[in-house]
Amino acid sequence: MKAFFQRWVVAILVMAAALAGNIQTGISQDAKTRNLLLAQTQIKADELELAVALPELAEVILKGHEPKSGRVVKIDTQGQTLSIQRGGKTATIPLSQIQRIVFKNGALVYRSNGLQIIRGERDRPVGKPVTWSGIPLNTFTVKNPTQGQAVVKLKSPVVSPEQLRGIQSVARDRQYVVDEIQFNSKQRTITILAKPY
Repeated sequence: MKAFFQRWVVAILVMAAALAGNIQTGISQDAKTRNLLLAQTQIKADELELAVALPELAEVILKGHEPKSGRVVKIDTQGQTLSIQRGGKTATIPLSQIQRIVFKNGALVYRSNGLQIIRGERDRPVGKPVTWSGIPLNTFTVKNPTQGQAVVKLKSPVVSPEQLRGIQSVARDRQYVVDEIQFNSKQRTITILAKPY
């Protein structure tokens, strides 16, 4: 009888050890899954789709040619061209000919909420100017050419996660207005100079 109870005790201990091992494995796999989801969330948190405003009047500085002016209505990343509009006429310029676009200070700007501002004497920036360099050209899109609404996707290595948090914080109650866009057609990147208003 004593031997019978000893076998039962040994069997119970073996089953308890097996259960503990299975529970530990389950917890470990769950923790790995959670860490994976956390990492995926951080990757998404390290990218920001930021609405920026383009003032109505832009001067396109060309390499070796007279500048052209108008409203920026489209940047075609496939065809590598920029379209500007003035007086109902649209002109298309190859990006390889563009040195930079300078947006006029006194030009009308639409915020993403539809309100208008005029940069200059009346409306002044309410934050420090920023420069984002090395932005892939295909991450900048003009969404509403009539109101100069564009979107730029910012992520590493263009901006660090800390900078992204700062940009998000500023963008909650202010609008980034673009002062200048510089083109690097060989690398297919742009540099944006902007100020929050």
